[in-house]
Amino acid sequence: FHMEILGFNPTLFWFVLGLVFLALEAATPGFFLIFFGIGAWAVSLLLLALNIPPGLQLAIFMAVSVFSLMALRRKLKSLFQGRLAKNDNMDDPVFSGRFIGREVLVLEEVGRDAGLAELNGVNWQARTEGPVLAAGARGLVRRIDGLTLIITPKEKI
Repeated sequence: FHMEILGFNPTLFWFVLGLVFLALEAATPGFFLIFFGIGAWAVSLLLLALNIPPGLQLAIFMAVSVFSLMALRRKLKSLFQGRLAKNDNMDDPVFSGRFIGREVLVLEEVGRDAGLAELNGVNWQARTEGPVLAAGARGLVRRIDGLTLIITPKEKI
């Protein structure tokens, strides 16, 4: 029922391509590759029921990908960002407590206005309630306020 393209089963090809886009979405910042995965899976599902020529498969993939990107990206992104902004885990003393006393590297000057610091290879907004820390300085996490690290100079804690 299905025609083979260069030795590949097209249904399986589109399904695996959808998985590749899902994996790339998880590994990259932003929020758009998942929609190409949705397009690939749509073609894969259609191929289960219909014998669709390769050119039409590509057209369906592009149309579904672009349509889902335009129709769903903003809604899904705000849903996920809303969850991140609330970030229930950060208010958990056990979760946030594991960062207390950890050393950070200041990437951009940190003072009472937020700067940038690196903790465990991740960039965080950071600020101090004391002296300004210059880029390149080392600090220690005193506490966490939302998604901002409150740090002090390393020798002061």
